[in-house]
Amino acid sequence: MPHRLADRTGHDGPGPARPPTEHDFLATLATLHRTAATPPVVVCVDDARDGGIRSPHHLLRLAGRLRPARLLLVLTDGLHLPHQDPSSEPELPHRSDILYIRLGPLTEQGTAELLAAHGGDPHDAVLVARLHSVAAGNPRLLRALLEECPVTGAGPADACGEPLVGGRYGQALLACLHRGGATALEIGHALAVLGDEGRPDLLARMLDRPAASLDRNLRALRAAGVLDGTRFRHRSAAATVEAGMAPARRTALHRRAAAVLHTDGAGSPAIARHLLAARCAVEPWELTALRDAAEDALGEDDAEFAVDCLELAHESDPDASRRIEIGMRLALVMWRTDPAAAECRHLPGLLAAMRAGALSSDGLAMLGRLLVAHGRVEDALEVAARRGPGAPDASPERGIHPYVSSARARHDVPAVVSPGEGRATVPAVSGVPAGERVPGVRLLQGSAGSLPPGGGGADRAASAESFLKVATLTDATLGPVCGALKALLHADRVEEAAAWCARSLDESVRRDIPGWQAVFATVQGLIALRQGRLEDAITSVERALAVVPGRAGGVMGCGTTAILATAYTELGRYDDAARQIDRPVPETWRTSVHWLDRLRARGLFHLATDRPRAALADFLETGRLAGRWGIDHPVLVSWRTEAAECRLRVGEHVQAAELLSPQSSADFPGNARVRGITLRLEAALAPLSRRPELLRMSIEDLHFAHDRLEAAKALADLRDAYQELGDPLRAELARRRAWHIARECGAEPLCRRVAPGRRAEPVPREPAVPEPAVGLTRAEHRVASLAAYGRTNREISEQLYITVSTVEQHLTRVYRKLRITRRHQLPMDL
Repeated sequence: MPHRLADRTGHDGPGPARPPTEHDFLATLATLHRTAATPPVVVCVDDARDGGIRSPHHLLRLAGRLRPARLLLVLTDGLHLPHQDPSSEPELPHRSDILYIRLGPLTEQGTAELLAAHGGDPHDAVLVARLHSVAAGNPRLLRALLEECPVTGAGPADACGEPLVGGRYGQALLACLHRGGATALEIGHALAVLGDEGRPDLLARMLDRPAASLDRNLRALRAAGVLDGTRFRHRSAAATVEAGMAPARRTALHRRAAAVLHTDGAGSPAIARHLLAARCAVEPWELTALRDAAEDALGEDDAEFAVDCLELAHESDPDASRRIEIGMRLALVMWRTDPAAAECRHLPGLLAAMRAGALSSDGLAMLGRLLVAHGRVEDALEVAARRGPGAPDASPERGIHPYVSSARARHDVPAVVSPGEGRATVPAVSGVPAGERVPGVRLLQGSAGSLPPGGGGADRAASAESFLKVATLTDATLGPVCGALKALLHADRVEEAAAWCARSLDESVRRDIPGWQAVFATVQGLIALRQGRLEDAITSVERALAVVPGRAGGVMGCGTTAILATAYTELGRYDDAARQIDRPVPETWRTSVHWLDRLRARGLFHLATDRPRAALADFLETGRLAGRWGIDHPVLVSWRTEAAECRLRVGEHVQAAELLSPQSSADFPGNARVRGITLRLEAALAPLSRRPELLRMSIEDLHFAHDRLEAAKALADLRDAYQELGDPLRAELARRRAWHIARECGAEPLCRRVAPGRRAEPVPREPAVPEPAVGLTRAEHRVASLAAYGRTNREISEQLYITVSTVEQHLTRVYRKLRITRRHQLPMDL
């Protein structure tokens, strides 16, 4: 019958129990002997050399007073564990009546049997192997594991064997460490902190002890199944041990680990992880390690770790100038994770430093680019003023401020650095300027900084595409890449812009960089809006907001709201548009370049809902701010044509003409979209006889610019002009073309405008041609009819299953036979 030694201590009242004495032990043995009439008495003493009885020799001397034949004495001892009384030497090996039994860990068969005892399937080889790997045959750990991760029920077998931090398995492992003594616990703490960097030599230096003195404890912990080499067998075990430390102890160990790794020459990321865990960095080498680790992490696209490192360095660095530098780097790097957070957390401090005069000339330049990236025009102009009249961001010429026009040319994107100012995207060549190492960079840099009135579009597009072909997407090139996309868009190379944007978005998704995904998804929405793909524009912007929800919190949210409101308005979803327009407006929005987009979106909404006076006020305010900020150019801000349309709605033709006079269609030979929209408004002011010609020119330009929605509006105006001229056939053809395009765009209000009374039927894909006309072959007639209907060469080639080159050849012959020179001159009644 079992009997506990502590039960015979003579303690019979409250207060601490006294330790057992030899008399207590002898009395216990005598009592057990008297009560055992026939069977022998079994006495089991665990950890014999660490108890209150000082040695196995002493135990044997006491037990010898009883009759040995009736007593079985079982003593247990740890093979590798150090003891409280290291001077005591076991005398058991000298006795002839001693049997030694060395107990090893459970085998996989033993693990399977214990699994069966807990209701599991002992024949599940995968589960048995998993349990054996985690518990290493330690019955205590295995039982804890089975209790924590039940092996019965309908759950999958691989759900077992995955203990949680602080669970039964972790607590059992902690108990094993405590049983091993103070040194074993210190080793466990140190190895939990070191993690994958754990090595015997590092462990010895971390604990400031000779490696040989730790070896016995390490062997004991391995034998007990706690360690596998110098690592815990399961990640939850290390986390449980670390969580069980006192905070001060944990912090001290992480700092000590960082110092040991630094001395050992370990990489900066490994050192930085310990500094982050300690939340402390004081020494210069610690701050350097954090910054180096951030750059290494960015190379691996681990932006969150990079931001953590830079934020700790920013908090800890005592040097104010270095903190400003780190803050600017943070504001750039955080574009990868959350653009709105980059703006809200770091720009206010940098602006305060600027106003306190703490920024150098280079610091002011960098801050200016950061503010331009976020569209903070007012603040960017303040930076330009502080840099002085000799700065490159001098006062605007001809209404265009080169510093801020760059922001508008690349709005919705982080245009923080210009091409050539960041790291080179190709290997450096000795003696060659950085801007010349990448084709197109110099032209792209110049075109992004200024947009002259008229011309230059082809050069900007060529330089942009050359740059995109060789650019690698990095923090330094993100702004230039987006600037190149905008250059293509402004040069009416819309399809190329869409293709390059999709490629950049795919790369951002592949590299799992949410901030960049949001940037390119927003640009994609802007391109889709330009193409008249209204639903696609909404989908792209919603994707951007879903990837980085915080994006809506900064001024960038103003731009995304504007895209959504414009798309909803054109779709006729006025309730949805109103919800976007009625959102609360932070004060920072009103001083950002994106506020111009929001004013335009609100003006379009007012115009669509028959409130032209309210719309006019928004467009005029847009023009006032554009002039104040130095970006009053139709390629950047199209307020004049929209304000002129409002004037026309209320019958103020003279005022409308005054608005258009500084923006004549002849001023834009290099931008078909601006010219086409201007021509449509000029046609409304022209005599009725001239309207069809002006509108046909407008439609041709807008088709060339791939702005299908504006082309449909011009076609609707052309229908009205033909009706007034008494030409119902051409009016009907124009109406059908307008309705067909508007329906493809999803523009329901425009569909209703050009389908009075009832929904018109779409034009057949191939109009019936009874006989070839005016000497045209049937193939030429089919191509000419589709071209007159407004189809592009590519659309004609896809519809007729011929090459684009063949389409061009047919049209050349058609022009010669009909004695015309331009596409809009094709008769619509072929």
